[in-house]
Amino acid sequence: MVEDRDDNDTGATRTSPGVAREVPLKVVEQGGRTLAFVPVSFEDRGPYMFALDTGASTSVIDEDVAGRIGLERTGERRPVSGILGTGEVPVVRVDQWKVGDLPLAPGELTVIGLGPPRGGGGIEGLLGSDVLSDFGSITVDYDDGVLKIPPS
Repeated sequence: MVEDRDDNDTGATRTSPGVAREVPLKVVEQGGRTLAFVPVSFEDRGPYMFALDTGASTSVIDEDVAGRIGLERTGERRPVSGILGTGEVPVVRVDQWKVGDLPLAPGELTVIGLGPPRGGGGIEGLLGSDVLSDFGSITVDYDDGVLKIPPS
């Protein structure tokens, strides 16, 4: 059973001067696991639901999503390891992207087949510590359904 604790999928980031910026967070409980998703957009495409993954050293985009958006591969392949094994995966460069309405620095994403959507939705990517660490600190507020990012 999937339980959505927040249906705010607008992607709008709430901001005020000197106050933490807030990105909507969708919290999903599934099979005894709790996942936190944030809306990520590329130029004018999206939003796509990316799971917050502070344990991932690099951010990931699903290969089908990368293809639909038209992200070009750099030609580089990076080693990855996870619960399903190890291997080398392609890399794409992104210049304009954002979480909610908050622009992110240009960067690179690894491309991995994250599998078919289950239960009416799926993970379209992972926002890893390579991006999240740029903010210095973050607060994941599961109860209120927001990702809080310090003012810049």
